[in-house]
Amino acid sequence: MKQEKSGQNQGRSNLLFVIASGHAMKHIFVAGLFVLMPEIKQTLGLSNSSLGILGTSKSLAGGLANAPAGFIADRYRQYFSPILAGLFVFLAIFQIALSRATGLFDAAVYASVLSVIATAWHPPAIGALSHAFPERRGLAISVHGTGASIGEALGPLLAGSLLLTLTWQSVLQFSAVPALVFALFVWLTTRKFKIDSDTASLQDYISHSKNLLKNRQLLLILLIAGAFGGCQAAMFVFLPVYLREDLGKSTFVVGLWIAFSQGIGVITQPIMGYLLDKIGRRPVIVPALFVLSASLIVLYFTKDGVLFLLCLGLAGAFLFSTTSLLVTAAVDVAGNEVQATTVSLVYSALSIFTALGPLAAGFLADEVSVRSVFLLAASLALLASILSLLSKMDFDSRNSSSIEQ
Repeated sequence: MKQEKSGQNQGRSNLLFVIASGHAMKHIFVAGLFVLMPEIKQTLGLSNSSLGILGTSKSLAGGLANAPAGFIADRYRQYFSPILAGLFVFLAIFQIALSRATGLFDAAVYASVLSVIATAWHPPAIGALSHAFPERRGLAISVHGTGASIGEALGPLLAGSLLLTLTWQSVLQFSAVPALVFALFVWLTTRKFKIDSDTASLQDYISHSKNLLKNRQLLLILLIAGAFGGCQAAMFVFLPVYLREDLGKSTFVVGLWIAFSQGIGVITQPIMGYLLDKIGRRPVIVPALFVLSASLIVLYFTKDGVLFLLCLGLAGAFLFSTTSLLVTAAVDVAGNEVQATTVSLVYSALSIFTALGPLAAGFLADEVSVRSVFLLAASLALLASILSLLSKMDFDSRNSSSIEQ
């Protein structure tokens, strides 16, 4: 009996490692693309407003894709392994497609498809982990998020370094090779894991979704996620532009500084995940959002130097990590049947609500300055913090694991 339990625990640990590694690899591509944005902007002759439109189209596409992604992940969760592997194949294809863009329209189309692929990862991946670790869900999802933080740190560094000798088009084309290799790795290492299938019909899915949207606490969490996502999206798009154009940093320094800020999340995210399970959701989420807002305000006034770097690191500790905290809080109130759907709702809120973030930031950057985007992002983070104070985020571990090896 003990040996069987030990085997199950080992199986769950292996699953967590592989999915977190896949999340890291996916975010290497996602974060690297943001460092390429100033170069894409220059090559295609885009204004800040046009760059904001590109960012908005990405967010909208990713948000709209989450609804079907959630249904597919719940309805066919026994096939999570080929689904996750297949996403890397399509990632490789559309990285190459984006490298051939010649204007705003086709760049927006290909970037939007890449956003769909990126957001489609979360429902099957987090749904599998939520079923596997019901009693330690906060930690498991945060470890998954830590993988993203690692990717968010490595992606800018790799992209910034490669841009020293390659064009942005070549960087995207060469990135197809590791994407295809990792697709094979994910499939080979997860195909033996079994997760209970879901026999719910489309009608059942729609019914479950309607019930979720009647839950006031979940709706409040989605609103918090939307405000936070607006902050996140504005910073992801325009921080590289500010460092490159306003501060005159090289592509390598831009990648290094963003890697530094996101790398802090590798340390803070599992700590917050542990605290999330230990002391509760709200005592962790509210301070995280407040500190993020305060650090962005300081960034606006410091411009450059050591204090700027310190505040950049402080903002980075929460700018990406808080997503996992909000996902955990949302899954708590969802129940066991539609956890992937709940994940898709959170990322839909992040994507759709945040579609206005890059757009507003782009027009603000053209009319005022790129630096003013910091104040917009800080305001959204502060709003999310205030809304979190009004929420009830209670941990519910009644769900049981349904994973076997």
